[in-house]
Amino acid sequence: MKMSEKLIDCTKFCGIMNRAIRIAGGAAAFARLHDIPVQAVRDTQNLRAYSPDIVAALGLVMVMRYPLASDPSRLATPQNVQEKLNSFIREQKTQRIAAQVFGIHESHLSNIQNGLRGFSPVLSILGFGLPVRWFYLKKVEANG
Repeated sequence: MKMSEKLIDCTKFCGIMNRAIRIAGGAAAFARLHDIPVQAVRDTQNLRAYSPDIVAALGLVMVMRYPLASDPSRLATPQNVQEKLNSFIREQKTQRIAAQVFGIHESHLSNIQNGLRGFSPVLSILGFGLPVRWFYLKKVEANG
């Protein structure tokens, strides 16, 4: 977990988004201003989906974090989960044994390790909760 990362939760994200939409003059005006489909703005505003274009237009980056089961206020990165998964597999001696512990097929575990499938089937055994969306401000690069 990067401690230097100042994370913004979904509630604050909604506040930032709604303020930007209000300042722009409404969802349609915000969409035109940023060349984004108005439906994407409305879907994001209604939390049906999180449009990457809306997130970027607000100067934010969306990230997924995994609360620790032992302390949900502490959040792990996908890299932290991957490292713990790899350690778990090494402790089990083989991928086949680890897959049996997780109750999934060995090829499914391989796909999780290779980033082709999500972590959901292994999270609870590894000590993580389901992922949550967070946001952080995009770093602005100074022009030369």
